[in-house]
Amino acid sequence: MDEREIQLGNLLAETLVAFGEGRSADVDRLLDSAGDDRLELVEMVELSLTLRGPASPSSEAIDALAMTPAFDARSWPEILTEARHAQGLKRPALVAALAQHLGIVSPDGEERVRERYHEIETGQLDPRRISSAVVDALGEIFGGLRAVLDATRLNPIGPLSPNVSFMRDGFDDVDGMVLMDMVLPAEPTADERRVDELFGV
Repeated sequence: MDEREIQLGNLLAETLVAFGEGRSADVDRLLDSAGDDRLELVEMVELSLTLRGPASPSSEAIDALAMTPAFDARSWPEILTEARHAQGLKRPALVAALAQHLGIVSPDGEERVRERYHEIETGQLDPRRISSAVVDALGEIFGGLRAVLDATRLNPIGPLSPNVSFMRDGFDDVDGMVLMDMVLPAEPTADERRVDELFGV
């Protein structure tokens, strides 16, 4: 083995250590120091990294990764309910804050915010359809929850909360059903329409 090969071998070892430690400036400096043999050293580094394969992450790195929002398996109803309880917020106070963040000031608009937020917490609304304005507002109210909500939009919601109940008066006769169908819903106000749009309804 001649002196050039020994020098390249030493540079290769130093470059691999610098690469493994994330010292990109040192990697560039070591590659440049090979002079005319730079290209050969680059190829040697690439070959060594290919043969070595990906490094196994440390347990600390795995733990840190598991704590990121992307690995949160909870659904929005769970996340929002837990966040509200953790802050000791009653739902009326949360609804008032959410309406304020969204610029909804009318009583009918705030009531629609209450209805739609209830539907989020009980798994009746698809998080993918909810506007970024609502996500921004919830992120602010709950202090930095924005990234978690973004990362968990696609998480399955699962069965509705057991405390969700649907009120049925139980019309047994056809006449009753006809009467119920004849009652037309009131035309939504401008604020109600805006809230529905923000919540993807």
